[in-house]
Amino acid sequence: MKHRAILLGLAVVVAAAVVAFYDPGKRVPVVGPISDWRLTFSEEFSSPVIDPTKWNRQDSFGIVRNQELQAYLPDAFEVSGGTLKIRGTRQSAYYDGAEREFSSGILTTYQKFSQRYGRFEIRCKVPTGRGLWPAFWLLPEPLGWPPEIDVMEVLGHAPNEVHMTHHWLKSPEETDSNGKDWRGPNFSEDFHIFAVEWSPDSIRWQIDGFERFKSDNHIPDLPMYLIVNLAIGGTWPGSPDESTSFPAFFEIDYIRVYEHAGDGH
Repeated sequence: MKHRAILLGLAVVVAAAVVAFYDPGKRVPVVGPISDWRLTFSEEFSSPVIDPTKWNRQDSFGIVRNQELQAYLPDAFEVSGGTLKIRGTRQSAYYDGAEREFSSGILTTYQKFSQRYGRFEIRCKVPTGRGLWPAFWLLPEPLGWPPEIDVMEVLGHAPNEVHMTHHWLKSPEETDSNGKDWRGPNFSEDFHIFAVEWSPDSIRWQIDGFERFKSDNHIPDLPMYLIVNLAIGGTWPGSPDESTSFPAFFEIDYIRVYEHAGDGH
């Protein structure tokens, strides 16, 4: 994730992010129609239960990162009407050897689905409130870090700002990143589509069908698995305060992955 603390003994160096503001008159259309892509993974949440052949309901690392405050519990999910809700609550639980003040949920496709290159897409609605941190991101398989691609991250106290970032290994002791923050509509008021198109040459971030950021630095070239979660607290979003309402819900309509037709990646 964008402001990640030391993980696996690596010191993190985070590049300064550029902030772009919402301007409908200057939006850039998507490069290439969706017909150029072949669906390889689809989760429409049409079943009332989470499909265990697709998803793990626990963090693949199983450790607290970024001084976050939540315990990830396997029952922190509600599925109805074709929508998944990841539920964050002020409920204490033990996690990673300590009692945590809050509880929430995480889903990963670790050892169930991973892909090198392609289009990775989510349609979702984020919660509001200080200390809430919904995200959709990718990590390498086999398990490791970095690289990392953050398709979308939003902080609950700024629900109109999306953070788009990727991370790589700069040296045996340091990581680096490239990212952009984009300010648009309030993403907690309705569902929006966030996607990356990842190729050997670049990563392109899109919001609601329009390209908002492109990086051609240190593009990863190994399969990556999917993560969707609602973190609470930590070094970046800060702790919830009296203005944060619980339960809080990160709502996901669908998650889809494509490969480029003809590429065979």
